[in-house]
Amino acid sequence: MAGYKEIKGFQVQTRTEDPSEGIAGDFYYNSTTGQFKTINDGGAPIGTWASGANLNQGRYAPGGAGASNTSALIFGGFPNGPGAQTEFYNGSSWTEVNDLNHGRGYIGAAGTAYTAALAFGGNSATAATDTRTESYNGSNWTEVSELNTGRYNLAGTGTNTSALAIGGGTPGAFLAINESWNGSSWTELGDLNTGRQGLGAAGITNTSAVAFGGGTPSNTGATELWDGSSWTEVSDLNSARRNIGSTGISSTAALAFAGNPSPTAVSVLTEAWDGSSWTEVSDMTTGRGNLGSAGPSTAAITAGGYDLQPAPFNNETEVFVAADFQIKSVTTS
Repeated sequence: MAGYKEIKGFQVQTRTEDPSEGIAGDFYYNSTTGQFKTINDGGAPIGTWASGANLNQGRYAPGGAGASNTSALIFGGFPNGPGAQTEFYNGSSWTEVNDLNHGRGYIGAAGTAYTAALAFGGNSATAATDTRTESYNGSNWTEVSELNTGRYNLAGTGTNTSALAIGGGTPGAFLAINESWNGSSWTELGDLNTGRQGLGAAGITNTSAVAFGGGTPSNTGATELWDGSSWTEVSDLNSARRNIGSTGISSTAALAFAGNPSPTAVSVLTEAWDGSSWTEVSDMTTGRGNLGSAGPSTAAITAGGYDLQPAPFNNETEVFVAADFQIKSVTTS
């Protein structure tokens, strides 16, 4: 029978300790632990949060969009009243760019590029449940078709040509409404199984998404998958929260972080979704609710939010950085 060297062209390496650097796909024997090990891709849920540059304007309940933790937008929110300010992050600092046409907080957002974002719904100075939608092209916001149902504290996911507006609320109501954006108009489709506001979501199109957490009005960890026509309940979050932060450009790879586990508490917990279950991973530095967030689960960014102490309008930025690789022991069971 052929040996490993004859099949692979090289012998299995023997090491006395695990490496600090490696190449995904490597296979070796650790003589200290007596285990065979592999080096796999890092990615979520393996990663940590690190501090980024502060926003110019502290705020809570803004929207967020962007490709990564080095290219993102934060817009709207409540610095005092509903704000219109938009800021761009380049990986080292925030720069003020052109404002929204209509200041809003608790705003829905979508967009996987800072040059192509979507802002919709929310709470404005003129409407408790705003229906207006604006599209960003990298320099200016333009009003486009309105939502069918005005609401605030809703979740958004997708791109500025293929998005979902999920759940949210009106005064005294927790909505299950789901609307799909095709680049020019909104269409109401299948409702969530559990109506809620302050929920998180992830996905890259209006046909595939995951929604999780929120208030019903009690906190929920309920997670639902969208297949383009209906929602299916799947595994709950480990920690039920509302006003939760969320990122992810796939319904099988998302992060859920921070939020309010109760009206008088904020969370630092982060959970990673792999398409079937949630796993607790590295905590954030600062607990807060109603954050603005963007990016994939492997390179996420979040900024702003509402602190209980010491100040209500947070301007802190944190970035989630996935590990380059992870080491796994090889088992036979």
